[in-house]
Amino acid sequence: MSILLRVIANLLPVLFLTGCISAQSLRDERIAADQALFDSYPAEIQAQVRQGQIDIGFSKEMVRLSWGVPDQVFRRTTRAKQSVIWSYTQLRRYPHLDRMSVPVYYIDSSGRQQFSYHSVWVNRDTQEQFTVARVEFVQGRVTAIEQLNSNQ
Repeated sequence: MSILLRVIANLLPVLFLTGCISAQSLRDERIAADQALFDSYPAEIQAQVRQGQIDIGFSKEMVRLSWGVPDQVFRRTTRAKQSVIWSYTQLRRYPHLDRMSVPVYYIDSSGRQQFSYHSVWVNRDTQEQFTVARVEFVQGRVTAIEQLNSNQ
């Protein structure tokens, strides 16, 4: 039993810390995993990527290092051009609890089946995925950036 407690005691901090990973630490991991590519960029681009910023003219690799892999990829075709659009999303959770009465069946002391209603709380949380940013690429370079206006 003491081995099990030791394992649990060692795993709890790890589980706690993995839930606290920030966007910056994920970005640092992406940069470290592709350090040679990151080092090949000019200092100005490196600073923007480290801060999680992107700009017109960035390559797909620069955007991936700064913002990560997109959640969705679209292909746009117009008369003038073909482009690829990377979409980044987030989840919004709506917590909701409902109180319900449910029948509880039991066998009484005389052996007959009975039931009574008991009040219980039911978790009815919902979630919604919404787009927070889109990046358009033409010939592998950023030509447009759309970001959700969080002020409204």
